[in-house]
Amino acid sequence: MSAQAVKKEKKFDLTQGPIFKGLITLSLPIMATSLMQTAHNLTNMFWLGWLGQDYVAASGVAGQFIWLSMAFMMMCRIGAEIGVSQNIGRGEPQEAKSYAQNGFMLALSIGIVFCIFVIIFRRQLISFFPLADHVRAMAEDYLAIIAFSVPFTFAHFLITGVFSGFGNTKLPFYINSAALALNIILSPILIFGLGLGFIGAGISMVTAAVFNFCLKLWAMTKYSGRPFPDYTPFVKIAADKIIQILKWGLPVAAESLLFTLLFMVVSRLIATFGTGAIAAHNVGLQVESLSFMVGGGFASAITAFVGQNYGAKKWGRMRSTVRVATIFMACYGAAVTLFLFFGAYPMVGAFLDDPDAISIGAAYLRMMAFAQILFCIESVASGSFRGRGLTQKPAVVSISCNVFRVFITYILAHTFLGINGIWLGITLAMTIRSVWLIIWHKLNMRKTPRVDEEISATT
Repeated sequence: MSAQAVKKEKKFDLTQGPIFKGLITLSLPIMATSLMQTAHNLTNMFWLGWLGQDYVAASGVAGQFIWLSMAFMMMCRIGAEIGVSQNIGRGEPQEAKSYAQNGFMLALSIGIVFCIFVIIFRRQLISFFPLADHVRAMAEDYLAIIAFSVPFTFAHFLITGVFSGFGNTKLPFYINSAALALNIILSPILIFGLGLGFIGAGISMVTAAVFNFCLKLWAMTKYSGRPFPDYTPFVKIAADKIIQILKWGLPVAAESLLFTLLFMVVSRLIATFGTGAIAAHNVGLQVESLSFMVGGGFASAITAFVGQNYGAKKWGRMRSTVRVATIFMACYGAAVTLFLFFGAYPMVGAFLDDPDAISIGAAYLRMMAFAQILFCIESVASGSFRGRGLTQKPAVVSISCNVFRVFITYILAHTFLGINGIWLGITLAMTIRSVWLIIWHKLNMRKTPRVDEEISATT
């Protein structure tokens, strides 16, 4: 191995060096990407808000079906990321490369199938929501356009997971930043400059996804700092790798899929309170994603960090990583709590002009504020479980609590609380989920050895 190759391996080796510095170096690009994505979504919503709350509602409903595809994206990405990180930790780069290649083939194939399915059945899908005819028609048109972004998003999402598992999150961050910047620039040009309205927002989204995919594919195959020097994306499928990716990824997919489906049931309940309620909820979700997307991004970093140390059997370092991450995310959650509670009215008011809709959205954000600290700590537990290949445990907790969410929101919505009962039900379900997973993770971590394998072997 050349001196340059050795240097590159050490640079992305998460099994040695200061934990906090390494964790922050790995996680900050992912978190920054998530924040930029949130900023982009809010910018898009700001432009659509100028067209009217019907456009915000239509794009929000259509976007839920793209959100549904995240289940399959996560299945491929998490499975490949675990395979890459654990094998890098074990010192088996060829095995890691095989997981990266087979994960890419799986992600691209599923993305194409999902795209075709959504386009063909978009009318039936949108009809699930009780919308006015003109809003339903807009949602169908918007969904037909943004569906074309799915295969490209699946593929570049997978490549991001491979880079994360390898220990390099900076390059995907630079590429994601460039794609998001393109989207932010294109959106107002297409929406207002070319007079395409909300259709322009959809075209901008697809263009950015294609651009992102092309850059990341180049990074995996041509860039000097790529994880594997002889990587080729299109290979003969290795059944054992696909099966293992599915074994790791299916619990995550089930968790995400059921979360989205049950979320859509709750959204349908929200829709019974009117288009303004849908628009307010959509705005509130984007603002709340300051913790949701950042927490998910940080969990991905924890998955890679824990995965490499798990593969190297460095148990003490793995536990220390979890402790450091928990403190960091608790502080971040506290900051988000304050921001959501005290900034609720100004934030929602920046996107909507109807007083009733603003009041509904602000009430949602203030209620969600109380669940943020525990949610952020939960993301650490979830990432730790996944890094060790225990993806079924977070899935069990999430699925159970999301089923509970549907029942509790339905009951509370039919009390004097009305739509505020829905917000209270969501908060209660989130809090129970976080507490359950945090306690389960703490008990599970006690089962790991107290000393590293290499230490015990010499005593």
